[in-house]
Amino acid sequence: MIKICLMSSIPLTLWSFYRSLPRRLKREGIEAHICSSAGSELEIFADEGVKTWALPISRKITPFEDLRSIFKLVRIFKRERFDIVHAHTPKAGLLGMIAAKLAGIKNRVYTCHGMPLETERGLKCWVLKTCEKISFCCATKVLVVSQSLLQKVRDYGICNSDKAIVLLDGTACGVDLKRFTKNEVLQNGAKKIRAELGISDNDILIGFLGRLVPDKGIGVLLKAFCTLIKEYENIHLVIIGDYEPHRGYLSDKEVDLLDNHVKITHISFTNDIEKYYIAMDMLVLPTRREGFPYALLEAAAMELPVIATKVTGCVDAVVDSVSGILVKVDDTIELYEAMLKLARDPDLRNTFGKQGRQRVEKLFDSKLLIDKHISLYEELIDKDAQR
Repeated sequence: MIKICLMSSIPLTLWSFYRSLPRRLKREGIEAHICSSAGSELEIFADEGVKTWALPISRKITPFEDLRSIFKLVRIFKRERFDIVHAHTPKAGLLGMIAAKLAGIKNRVYTCHGMPLETERGLKCWVLKTCEKISFCCATKVLVVSQSLLQKVRDYGICNSDKAIVLLDGTACGVDLKRFTKNEVLQNGAKKIRAELGISDNDILIGFLGRLVPDKGIGVLLKAFCTLIKEYENIHLVIIGDYEPHRGYLSDKEVDLLDNHVKITHISFTNDIEKYYIAMDMLVLPTRREGFPYALLEAAAMELPVIATKVTGCVDAVVDSVSGILVKVDDTIELYEAMLKLARDPDLRNTFGKQGRQRVEKLFDSKLLIDKHISLYEELIDKDAQR
């Protein structure tokens, strides 16, 4: 039986982006394994009959811990003799690709979901770039989640060979359109969500979903919103996400606004995000870098207009003036003007939402991307058999 191991630093990555892939592999008669740090999502995969391996994988730069993880991975890979090891996220990609090569795994696939080095400088940038080069070098095939990210990979000189490709039009594994679709149940639930947030049906609700770190443009969003409410009183902002100290801290003023501003509500990340999308009037992501931001596609699938920045990943997810508005990075005025424009024009919000949904249906349906992953795995294994 064919055996494939999917790896990530935390199980949430695989649960969020690839949850249907192991199920499909199982139906195809392929034995799927998942390796990541411990977490509730890993337990869910195990309950579904997927073989799981809980292994500490630090997301920080921790050389000694990383070496221990590599040795443990090598032992697992040698014992299980996987046909393919497919690693995700920068740290799991680095450790997984090194370990798979040392263990003699012939097919080593790394998916590059984004490059933190884009917003770093100096020594840290050099370290992150070197780690990416090692991951790419040890992999036999690299999947890059967007065309703009692939161009960055080439610009940084990380990989210029044809081993790095984008599947179809990009993303990790597409969007589950069965889950992210407007329906009567969700629409009825929207009123309950708004009531919980203290927002009336006539108020405009702007949403943000993402990590609460400087790279996501939280500071710019808060400044633009505070300007907006001076002119548009019946408007609210809901920010959904968790702090990640290892990725940077928000300022004390920004934290105070999140915690105490009467028009701003902060809630932790939820696995039921579709219930919040349906309650929003627009989604805003003023990020400084991305790989391929799922929040923008999920929102578009829910027929929400989106506002994002003209950066890696976002330019693939949003067609400017078709499914949303793209603004300059760190430009408070442009962001304010874009939010004001959509707030004042319900017809434009509706048009962008409908067009965004059509684009997601055509290009980013998870069924298309799962099929493409299966085809890639089969192609790699067929080549092995012919050697």
